Amino acid sequence: MAKEIELKLLVRQADFKLLEAQMQQLNAQPQDVRRLENTYFDTPDLQLNQAKAALRLRFNAHSWVQTLKTSGSSLGALSQRGEWEMPLDQGELNLALFPEGLINPAWQNQLTAQFSTNFTRQTWLVSDADNPSTLIEAAADLGEVTLPNQQNSVITAADSLCELELELKQGEPASLFKLAHQLAANLPLHLGVLSKAERGLRLLKGTDQVRQKPPPALEKAAVSFTDLIHLAIEEVNQWVLAHENWAFNANEGELLLAHRALLRLHALLVLAQRLCSEAQLQAAIASVKQLTDAFLPWVNSCWQDKALQKLSLTASDAEWRSLNTGYAQRRSEYRRLWHKNWVGQASLQIIESLFTSQNLQACSQQNKAEQLLNQAIAKLGLPQQPMQINVWLDRYPSLVRVELLLAAVKPQAKENLQLIKQMQQAIELLKGYQQLLELKKLPENIRKKVLAEQPSVLLYLGRLAQALWVET
Repeated sequence: MAKEIELKLLVRQADFKLLEAQMQQLNAQPQDVRRLENTYFDTPDLQLNQAKAALRLRFNAHSWVQTLKTSGSSLGALSQRGEWEMPLDQGELNLALFPEGLINPAWQNQLTAQFSTNFTRQTWLVSDADNPSTLIEAAADLGEVTLPNQQNSVITAADSLCELELELKQGEPASLFKLAHQLAANLPLHLGVLSKAERGLRLLKGTDQVRQKPPPALEKAAVSFTDLIHLAIEEVNQWVLAHENWAFNANEGELLLAHRALLRLHALLVLAQRLCSEAQLQAAIASVKQLTDAFLPWVNSCWQDKALQKLSLTASDAEWRSLNTGYAQRRSEYRRLWHKNWVGQASLQIIESLFTSQNLQACSQQNKAEQLLNQAIAKLGLPQQPMQINVWLDRYPSLVRVELLLAAVKPQAKENLQLIKQMQQAIELLKGYQQLLELKKLPENIRKKVLAEQPSVLLYLGRLAQALWVET
């Protein structure tokens, strides 16, 4: 078995020529250009996927090869996983070539083709002048993921595929980040966490099929620096995945998930830096803050539209609403921001900081889990008078932080977790109302409706606050 360490980056098809030019400037050695046709197999109920494995049959224009990959650790596009690869004489699976017991015998007769990934791969070998022993393979893939009709092989659904994988052949992982930073300085690159197999599953079953599960509870009295870093890694993956899913289905709920992931990530990085002063997390903290601030106007705009949709309006006002929701403009402007070079560079800075911090021997400090939670609760400072709108709006990031720590330290406190989520949703609605009231073109009837709705939301928040912590 080989152990892969690779960095997956997403690139626009329009930037492939620029990528080629960058490789030339870096004196990368061009290798071959190949057409790769891949079919992925699983049982009808996707048992291999549930076991976090992928079975692939590949034709590269000259030969056939079967590959089994098992999921390992993942850090915002940096992955480590197991891989078994076997050459074949013909285009049919031969599972007997794999080590015994690798695939459950009960599944072997149930395996059928589920989806295909067909793409053209251009590769380069890149060395590092500062580390002569380093060798990185850069592979740019351009093609699509497809779902064939089982009866007549007609494609029934497709998703475009444009990505760059940097695989460490020899040397240190830091060299992957160095190369990625060099490329990201000159063209828009973004982290990618989904494998090609996972993208096929998403096309087959939808985004819920690739949705990451919440991180496990810490279930320990003391929280270490490493615990906080691992939780931060989970949030990076959540943030990246939300953007990948948004690009796939244009569901703005993904952008709101991404926003909350950034708020949680910021809280964890700050806690980790306080726990271990030797850690070099300041740049990552600054990058998270920069990303959060840059994308906040679009998040606020989403909340504004959601608030507008909740209002019960007359026919004429409903017509105004249908003409003034900002989805199309928001999506266009958001994409323009997303494809600015600095966004990809900030993302790379974050995961590089986390990767280098995972095993810092100087950071062996621990903090009492209950103490971290109690400090977050003490800083929450919910308003004494529930009608204070701006105070509630300011408390939103703090509520996200408390929810994060409560879920990690006291997952059994389900009632309080539910109350906090309800408070977050109410504050989002309140912020949406505030955004609407700032519109100069807002019809007077809708303005009156919003002003009438605000007090009930504030009173609801007050009741939730009173119920919070009654039982912990």
